[in-house]
Amino acid sequence: MTDEQYSYENAIREFVYIELPFDGDADGRNDLVRADIIRPRELDGVEKIPAIMDPSPYYSLYPRHGEMIEYAHPEDKWNSPLKQFTFFFDNYFVPRGYAVILLSTSGTSLSEGFCDIGGPKDVASANAVVDWLNGRAKGYLTRDRRTPDNEVKADWASGLVGAIGKSYDGSVPNGMAATGIDGLRTIVPISAISSQYDWYHPQGTLLNGDDADGGWWEPDNFAASLQSPAEGRLQRFNTKGGWQRLHDGSDKKHRSYNEFWAERDYRSHVDRYKASVFIVHGVNDLNVMMNQVGTYWKALGEYGVPRKIWLHQYAHDDPFDVRHDAWLTTLERWFDYWLKGIDNGIMDEPEASIEDPDGNWHEYPSWPVPGATDHTFGVAGGEDARLGALDTLDALGALDGAGDEATSSAASALTGVAASGVTGVAADEVLADVASASVPADPDEPAHVAVIKGARIPELTRLAESAKAHDDRLLYVGEPLERDWHISGTPHISLRVKASAPDTNLCASLIEYGEGNYVQVSEDIHALVELTEKRPPVGGYTDDDKASYVVCVPRKSHEMQNMVTRGWIATAHKDSFSEFTPTAVDEWYEIGFDLLPTDWTVRAGHRLALAIYNNSKRLAAVPLSDFTVDLDSIRLTVPFVAA
Repeated sequence: MTDEQYSYENAIREFVYIELPFDGDADGRNDLVRADIIRPRELDGVEKIPAIMDPSPYYSLYPRHGEMIEYAHPEDKWNSPLKQFTFFFDNYFVPRGYAVILLSTSGTSLSEGFCDIGGPKDVASANAVVDWLNGRAKGYLTRDRRTPDNEVKADWASGLVGAIGKSYDGSVPNGMAATGIDGLRTIVPISAISSQYDWYHPQGTLLNGDDADGGWWEPDNFAASLQSPAEGRLQRFNTKGGWQRLHDGSDKKHRSYNEFWAERDYRSHVDRYKASVFIVHGVNDLNVMMNQVGTYWKALGEYGVPRKIWLHQYAHDDPFDVRHDAWLTTLERWFDYWLKGIDNGIMDEPEASIEDPDGNWHEYPSWPVPGATDHTFGVAGGEDARLGALDTLDALGALDGAGDEATSSAASALTGVAASGVTGVAADEVLADVASASVPADPDEPAHVAVIKGARIPELTRLAESAKAHDDRLLYVGEPLERDWHISGTPHISLRVKASAPDTNLCASLIEYGEGNYVQVSEDIHALVELTEKRPPVGGYTDDDKASYVVCVPRKSHEMQNMVTRGWIATAHKDSFSEFTPTAVDEWYEIGFDLLPTDWTVRAGHRLALAIYNNSKRLAAVPLSDFTVDLDSIRLTVPFVAA
C-alpha cells in the first residue's frame, strides 16, 4: 500500500473549464464543463501522477456525508477553487500521491450544457476530463475567454484515470467504460446503474412515484431538477436532442426498449471495455436494484474484463459505512494496482466478497457462489388445495429430485403445510401428482386453476396474514428447511395464465417465514442509520475540511418474515422488451420472468414461500387485471447451495 507522504493542507487546489466537442445547450458555442482538482504540491513538476475522478450532477444540490462543496471565494465561485471537497477521496488519496477530481457533469452546477440523464452528453462530459488529462481536449483557466493564452494543460498528469461514485455518480463511469476511452484504467461503480432502461422500466414496468404524466423522475423532469443556471438562467430548451427527446425517447406510454434506452445501456457494450471494474452493491437496494448487477457481472466475465465484486446485505448505502476499514485498504490497493502499477496481489485474490445475514464476510472465486445450482419447484397440496388456493395456505413442492442429499432435503423441506383444512403431501406424492395433472383431459383447459383478483398490494405478506384468506394473491408456503439454504443468483418463475386486461403487470415474491433480526430498508432507501459518534479524520484534513464522518449502523428489526427477493413483468412485454404487444384477453398464454438477483441464506427451520399477484405497490398504478392461473404450470427455479 502507498504510505501517506504528502501534505493535504498545502495541496494545490485548482479548477479547469474543459471544452466539449458539441453545443449541448444550443447557445451557439461548444459547452465548457467545470472540473475541480486537488493534488499534491510536492509532486508538481517532479512526477506525473494518476487521477481519481467522481463525476456527478449533484455537487451544488446535495451533501455527501454531511458535506457540501465550498468555494474559497463564494462571491465569485466561477473563478474560485474549492476549499472543501466533499467526502473522503481527497483527504485519503491526495496524501498518497493521487490527484482527485470532482466533475460537474454536463449542464449541472457550474458546467454548461445539457443534462441528458446518463446519455451521450453526460458520458462525454466525463470522458472530456480523461481526454484533457491525456492532452486530447482543451481546458481553460476561466470560462469567459477561449484563447491560447487562457489555456491550461494537465502537464502534471500521467493520463491514467480511475472513475468512482455511488448511484448516479457510479453510473456515469459505467457509461465511460462502455465507450472504450483510452486512459480510463478502472471504474468503481457503487450502487450504480448499468442499464437505464432497467432502472426506469424494469422488465417493461413503471416504478411507483411516476404514476401521473410527468412524474418527477421521468428523464425530462429529472434533468430539469438537476440542470444548472450556469449562465444565470435555467438552460431549458426544446430543440431536437433536448428536452423533447428526453420526454419522447423514454416512451412512458409503452415502456419499450428503443434507441434512446440503447444509448444508456452500458452493459451491452462490455466488449469495448478497456477498464477494470470493481462493483459494490447492496442486495436490498430498492433504488438501484440488483437487476443492475446480475446480467452486468455475467457479461464482464464473458468478455474477460478484470473484475471484483462486493455484495452487502443493506440497501442504497456506501461501503465506507458498511465495511469501513476494509473498504479503505481494499480501494487503495485497487487504485494502486490499476493506476500506479503496484503489484500488490489484489488481482490474485478471490473476485467476490459477500456478506452473510450475520454480518460476516466470505470470499469466493466468483459470484454467484460456487456450488449454487438451480432447483425447480412446482406447487402442490392435493386437488382441494389447488382449487381453493385463493383462500388457503398451500404447499410448495419440489420437482427436481435428483437423488443427491441436498436435493432430497429440498424435496422434503418444500412439501405441504396443513392449514385451513388442507393437508400437505409427501415428496413422492408431489412428483406423482404433478406428473398426472400435467395431462388434462382437455389440453386447452387446465385441470387445476385458481383466480387472482386484480389488485395493487404490498410485496411482503406478513406471517400473521399468511394463513388468512386472500383473493388477490396465491401464497404457497413450504415446510421448515432441514438445513440452511444459501440462495445466490437469479430466481425465475414461469406459469400459464389468462388475464382480463391486455397490458398489466404480473408479480412474484419469495418470502422467508421464521424468527430473525432482519434488515429494514427505510423510505429514503437506506438500511443504515447515523449515530452521534464520529470517526477520526480520514487521511489529511484542514480547518475547512475536517474529514470526520458519523458512524453508521444497520437498521434491523426482530420480525417473523423477511423479503428474500421479488420480481415483476409487464404482460405486454412478456415476449420482448423492444416490442409492445398487448396480450389477448381471457386467452391462455405462457409467461416467465426473473426475480431480482440476490445473495441470502434462509435458515434451517424457516419456511420459504412464493406469492403470486397482479401488481406491486413498488410499481406504478396500471390497469388492474384478474388472472386465472394454471396451477400445474407454475415453476419456480431457485439457485442455492444447501449447507
